[in-house]
Amino acid sequence: MGPAPARRGAARRPGRGHGGCRPTAHGAPAVIRSRRGCRPRGDRLRHGNVVSPAPVRVGVVGAGWWATSHHLPALAGHPGARLTGVVDRDPDRAAEAAAAFGTTSYPDLAVLLADVDAVVVATPHDTHHSVVMACLARGLHVLVEKPLALSFADAAAMARAADDAGVHLVVGYTHQFEDVAAFVRDAVRHRIGPLLQVTVEYSSRAARLYSGGTYGAEHGGGQARTQLTHALGMLCWVTGEEITTVAAFTEGHGHGVDVDDAAILRLSGGATATACSSGRTPDGVPVRQHIRYLGADGAIDHDLFRGEAVLFRADGTRVAREHSQHEPPYRAGEPARRFVDLIAGQGENPAPPGPAVAAVAAVEAILESARRGAYVRPSQMRCDHTR
Repeated sequence: MGPAPARRGAARRPGRGHGGCRPTAHGAPAVIRSRRGCRPRGDRLRHGNVVSPAPVRVGVVGAGWWATSHHLPALAGHPGARLTGVVDRDPDRAAEAAAAFGTTSYPDLAVLLADVDAVVVATPHDTHHSVVMACLARGLHVLVEKPLALSFADAAAMARAADDAGVHLVVGYTHQFEDVAAFVRDAVRHRIGPLLQVTVEYSSRAARLYSGGTYGAEHGGGQARTQLTHALGMLCWVTGEEITTVAAFTEGHGHGVDVDDAAILRLSGGATATACSSGRTPDGVPVRQHIRYLGADGAIDHDLFRGEAVLFRADGTRVAREHSQHEPPYRAGEPARRFVDLIAGQGENPAPPGPAVAAVAAVEAILESARRGAYVRPSQMRCDHTR
């Protein structure tokens, strides 16, 4: 049976412009080319002489702290969205969230999916694949929190399903929704010459989350999947390259998952990279979330934590890009807002599935390399990162 017909406000075939990956019959993914100009039509409402799109009916799966702190407020305040309802494995938590944001608590996922055009998935890592695939099977647009999945196989299947359904699949890499990220991407591709080396450091205080619960071993948590994935997703999106070889060490410090990660990487274009991440930054010590891209003609330093970047050229010139003084550097509600705009035909997807699949493959390889004490080549894939 083919995908369900597009619901109200749904786009037709945007997946090919999202950097999706389609495996061939032999298992080697082939490039999926962009279809520029593809925009959803949607229903229309007339207000006087002005015609505007009907509100996008959005449901939220998961009523944990991230959804209630960021996704739900963003959707409730978006004029182009109708917050249809929320569902959670804990009915009381769903009811509390629904009451707080003036929407409906749904008894189960299937009932919610029948009433919406789009879904925001904010559930534990190990549930992303099953929940997202259920949404895509109904032809719904999806914003899913990172990581996209726990394995390359599952992540690639999700990207392929979104493309087959002709719907948007957006991954919650919040840093990629910032204006400075687009500046960095353009500089790396056009202003620093051939890429030579990338240095990644992504520290946090997340170790306290890994002892159990949502971010513990039972749900596929740990530093690489919860934190380092931000930087790896950014690296793949900015460069348009994949990570082809990994040698890594990890340390769990009794948490049952990785808390400290250190990896040496080879990119598909030939550049080398290092990636270090720790969830044990002490209180009072500034965290550092930084990527440096070194090219033959310059370099660019991207401070993800502060939302700033500086471009250095070989001729001595320097260009700085800072976030707006009127906005916080990390706008956690931005993915949900931009998701609604995307469905309405406004803008492009800054966090498409292609680079997210590549990041999942890299994390999987880092954990496997550390376990085996050997070089590991991530699952081979080819993604179109041209948009």
